[in-house]
Amino acid sequence: MIVPSKFVRALPPAVGKCFKKWAEYMYQSVPFQLADSPIHSTAHCERVLLYALLIGAVELGDDSRALTILAHASIFHDTRREDEGKDTGHGARAAAFYEEFCKTHPELTFLPEAACLMRWHDRHDERGEEAIRAAFPDSVDAVVHLYKIFKDSDALDRWRLGRWGLNPDYLRTDRALALVDFARKLVMLTTVK
Repeated sequence: MIVPSKFVRALPPAVGKCFKKWAEYMYQSVPFQLADSPIHSTAHCERVLLYALLIGAVELGDDSRALTILAHASIFHDTRREDEGKDTGHGARAAAFYEEFCKTHPELTFLPEAACLMRWHDRHDERGEEAIRAAFPDSVDAVVHLYKIFKDSDALDRWRLGRWGLNPDYLRTDRALALVDFARKLVMLTTVK
């Protein structure tokens, strides 16, 4: 794992346990199509996982299923990238890969909300929210909230793209705004120069 252990030890116990579990699972079991990518591979997904759990713990409390949805989306969302650019559609490919992966890995329970978050994370919010309304009519607000948390978590790691990589004006949650400086520092500490 690339996140310094002092940061992991400082996490609330439930968040730290969840972070370690899913980061280790990703490194041990989840293959990435661009495995050697310095921008969209395991280091990026590990940081996104951390941000998602930090935001989720504040926004959702101790909802372990919701945190697991965020964890699955975080560790799989960029696994099927074909290039380092915009690569529109990589979210849909990742969601399909995640569903198939769960069929052959019985230790991993498929969560349709996680697939939806990753399927639409590379699209405009309006399209993602429209898809969520269609797929989850009985829990639209809850899944849209997860979608916003996940998109903010992915966005917070845009610091890896350089000093102008993240525009905080586009963040959706107050907790993500509170993590902007932390995310910048974490990227500086965990990015290979």
